[in-house]
Formats: sequence, C-alpha cells, structure tokens
Amino acid sequence: MPTMNSPNSVPADVKREITDTFGFVPSFFQTLPPNETKLFWTVVRDFQLSDKTALPGKVKELIGLGVASQIPCHYCTLFHTEAARLNGATEQEIQEAIFMAGVTRLGSTILNGAQIDETTFNKEVREIVAHLSAQ
Repeated sequence: MPTMNSPNSVPADVKREITDTFGFVPSFFQTLPPNETKLFWTVVRDFQLSDKTALPGKVKELIGLGVASQIPCHYCTLFHTEAARLNGATEQEIQEAIFMAGVTRLGSTILNGAQIDETTFNKEVREIVAHLSAQ
C-alpha cells in the first residue's frame, strides 16, 4: 500500500497552480511530506516546466528519460517519455536518448570495472578533444 497523505495536505496555493498546469493534482503530490510539497512543485515549475532555462523542454525531458531509464524508474520513464513527446521529441530522438543512456552505462561499467587510471583517462580525453577540435 502506498504512503499517502490526504488531498488536503497539498497547500491551497500549490494545489491551485498544479491544477492550472495539469488540470488536477496528481496523486504523487500526496506522497510528499506536506512541508516539502511546495519545494518540489517550485523546482518542477521553475526549472523542469520553465521555458526560461538554457535547456529547452525537449532536451530536459530527454535527459530525464535517459536518467530514468538507468535508475531504473518505471514512473519517471513514462513521465519523461510523454513529456518529451509533448515538447516535440520524435520517436527517433526518444530512442536515441535511451540508447545514449545505455552507451554511457556500458562505458561506465567498463571503465569502473577495469579500474582505469583516472589521471591517464583525463589526459587521454583532453588529447581526444584537442585532436577533434583541430579537424
């Protein structure tokens, strides 16, 4: 059984803003400690949903999808996939974000498992960047 607060635990001003944004207050807001609901909503509203950030919404949602795929979190994967679509992501972009998350995880597994020397790795990355920049 999920841990839930009453619907009245969401502060009235936050409830109004969430309803204006999503059409209703999703039940996951009732899983938050009442005093932290406003904090969570503020981050979602002022960063994730904002068009006044350096990253456009599509890119933020594709990043969220990649992370969610690796955690893994079914809830987050579903949310970020649909949010990416709402922000104009194509199926190819969604697939590539998921694949890139997998490639990053693969590389991390190899590097960490092999215990590659960090100083050598850092030097080699700088050499790769210098070589590619010069082309």
